[in-house]
Order: sequence, then structure tokens, then C-alpha cells
Amino acid sequence: MTRQSHELTPRAHIGNWPLLLATLILSALLASALGLLLGTAIDASAFGALLGLFLAAATMLGCVSYPWTALHPIRWVQVLTLANPLVYMSEGLRANLTPSTRHMPTWAYLTALTLGTAALGHLALRRFARRVQT
Repeated sequence: MTRQSHELTPRAHIGNWPLLLATLILSALLASALGLLLGTAIDASAFGALLGLFLAAATMLGCVSYPWTALHPIRWVQVLTLANPLVYMSEGLRANLTPSTRHMPTWAYLTALTLGTAALGHLALRRFARRVQT
């Protein structure tokens, strides 16, 4: 590896363990709520095909391989990706594990993870309760 490429490689460093744990817990809760919602909204026979399609789209526009701030030149895509819960999980982990890289502000991803978990959890539990009662 050349010296220049080595300097561009981010270094993993955890500066705030409580923030990392909060991010991990909120991300797990949000993913669980989303899974329950999808599981109660999609017919079991079509679930496999739709899940594959959903995961591919979510990953491609989930800022997994690139920071959300890198989308700034294409502003409409940057704004559109904010509807994807994976963006906030990725950005939260990026902020906590590689704090020297560009990432979404802490208040933004924590707020989105918290409100997203509450909203999706509420919807998922309502759908689940209706499904169990029928």
C-alpha cells in the first residue's frame, strides 16, 4: 500500500463508549421494529422475493459504503436517502467507530433512530396485534 492510500484509510477509534452502546441498541431496536412491520405487512409467500429487493435497495441507498455527507453534490439523492433507516444506523456507527471521517451530526442520527424506533415500533405492534386477533 502506498503512503498516500494509507493516509486516506480511516482509523477505527472509539472515543465515547456510552454513545456507541446507545447507537447499537437504538439501531437494533429500529431494525427489529422494521422487521416486525415488514413481517406483518408482507404476505409470507412473497416475503423472500420482496425481502431481497428491499435489502438490495436499502443497502445501495443506505450509506453503508460511503458517508451521507458525500451525497451533498447530488442534493435530491441526499434528501431522499433520509427516508432509509439504514442511513442513520450507518452514520451512527461511522461517527462512533471512525470519528475522524465525515458523518452526519450526532443529534441528527440519534433523533432519527429514537423517533424511527418509536414510530415503526408503534405501527408494527398495532399490525401485529391485529394479525394475532384475526
